[in-house]
Amino acid sequence: MIRIIPMGLRIYLILEPVGEKMAGSLYVPQMHSELCRLATVEAVGEEVTLYKPGDRVLVSYVAGRVISIVTKDFTPANDIHRIVSEEEIMCKVFEE
Repeated sequence: MIRIIPMGLRIYLILEPVGEKMAGSLYVPQMHSELCRLATVEAVGEEVTLYKPGDRVLVSYVAGRVISIVTKDFTPANDIHRIVSEEEIMCKVFEE
């Protein structure tokens, strides 16, 4: 098992998976059809004060760096593990 500890103002996120759909017998990935994605904060760097593990946040579709070492069968469709800077997070999301 790999443990990720972000440094400084960085945050480790797990993004919600991208949806998929079929057009007849063709697979049509939904990548880039949304401009932002929902994510859950997994870990924060020691200098991060606004977020904590478990927070739900909204980030740009291309925010941060993909961490492919966490996913054994990495493909562009399962790029859900990301390290982002604190300033790349657009907002917290609260469900009521």
